[in-house]
Amino acid sequence: MMHSPKRLLGYLVLAGTVWISTSANAADAKVGVIDTIQASLSLRLNARQAVATALDELGVAMVPMEDLTTEDAACTESACFLSVAKRVGATHLILVSGVANPAGYRLSLDVRDGASGRSLGTDGKDCELCAEDQFGTTLQERVTSLWKRVAREEDRAQAATRKRRLQPVVADGEEHRAESMASSSSWARPLPIIGLGLGAAGLVGIGFGAYYVAVDGKAVEYSHPDLAQNSHAILVRDTGKWGWMFLGLGAASLIGGTAMVIWGRDDGGAHGEVSAVVGPGSLGLQGKF
Repeated sequence: MMHSPKRLLGYLVLAGTVWISTSANAADAKVGVIDTIQASLSLRLNARQAVATALDELGVAMVPMEDLTTEDAACTESACFLSVAKRVGATHLILVSGVANPAGYRLSLDVRDGASGRSLGTDGKDCELCAEDQFGTTLQERVTSLWKRVAREEDRAQAATRKRRLQPVVADGEEHRAESMASSSSWARPLPIIGLGLGAAGLVGIGFGAYYVAVDGKAVEYSHPDLAQNSHAILVRDTGKWGWMFLGLGAASLIGGTAMVIWGRDDGGAHGEVSAVVGPGSLGLQGKF
């Protein structure tokens, strides 16, 4: 399938824009971490360090933990998360909750959009027979995996939005030209023109045939110059056989011409809806030619 240079240029611009947005996504993000983990102080500090390490390796800036308060951890609604993100200047919030003890741990993660407060993705893990020292490593891996997944979804949504905005600019003129060319090229082929000619000839033939059938056997009285002045001759018209022949040929020509007009078009759809109409004292074609 061939594309015009303008369309290919649009695709290249779109691809470049998506690549730039993907590369800049981490640089533009700033994440606030709300920690509600129930564990010993040393384990909580270890968990915070694991989150900070994960974000640092991803190249994502992190809001200082001291900028977040204990009241922020009580948020449960999108409006509350939106207010927190706006206050600390965060593009995203990561909610880290769970319980950890020597017998095992339960971990839950939730990434929130700073502009709306809605959840963008969640993750978690329950391990009843895991050692405490595994908690930090697991948390770091889960944060990294979840953030990459959320970033991919955001990039995909942004790319779809840019594509919708670019598509009318690149393709509108070409689509209109294509429609115009398709409309004109359908009549450039011989079938529709021949069909119209046959249809017109069919209407003429049907007209003559109807007339000949109508006057068949009718007597016309007139004066004959070779007879006496008071004598009259009678002429009886014998036109029925010619009338029926014209009617048959005209009807066949009309039907064939109509079929050629309909099936000779490119689309064969709405623009080719042509049919014969027979009514009292009239015969014709109707539809979109």
